[in-house]
Amino acid sequence: MAHINLLPWREKLRNQQKQTYLTVLVALGLGTAALFYLGGMVLDQQIDNQRTRNNYLQSQISILDAQIAQINKIKEQKDAIEKRMALIEQLQVSRNIAPAVLDELARIVPPGVSFKSLRRTKDQITIEGLSDSNNRLSNFMRALEQSTIFSAGELSSIVADTSASDAVSGYTLKFSILEFSLVQNSSTPATSTSAASTSNTSTSTNSAVNSGVGQ
Repeated sequence: MAHINLLPWREKLRNQQKQTYLTVLVALGLGTAALFYLGGMVLDQQIDNQRTRNNYLQSQISILDAQIAQINKIKEQKDAIEKRMALIEQLQVSRNIAPAVLDELARIVPPGVSFKSLRRTKDQITIEGLSDSNNRLSNFMRALEQSTIFSAGELSSIVADTSASDAVSGYTLKFSILEFSLVQNSSTPATSTSAASTSNTSTSTNSAVNSGVGQ
């Protein structure tokens, strides 16, 4: 019986299988390396894109910060202008309130009531004067209460002068000035009155004051 040696064929098949295995391993290694390389490139590209977006956002934030600083500066300038306007308005009020107060006093002071002194401390007015009767002084206080410029008067003292022949009484009266908006509204009709009425009122006030000073 003939013998057939199969060892070289098996050895050849084994070598072919080894080469195939090695080829597959090399291909897998190369494929894995390519995947890692491509993945790294994609990640680097994404990182670069994110950095670009971050830089853009940072530049826009810087622009917004500059605009906010400008807005804050404008607000500060606006506040300063408003403070100046308020100060100017306050000075205007202080300048215009004295004529309105004097006009109102000239209008409401009754005959027989005179002033020796008139002091103003902020919105508080203190009058020291003479009255030839309590009824006239009461009329003056009632006129103060009905006035739209002054508050109700507070009579702090009244002293009868028995040494004088006409029996006058000295008094001290305190009252306050109301809001200047009311003073302006109340003084507007007074400015529209005729010149003759204003002249008569001023003459009456001057006579009352001069009478009080003379006494």
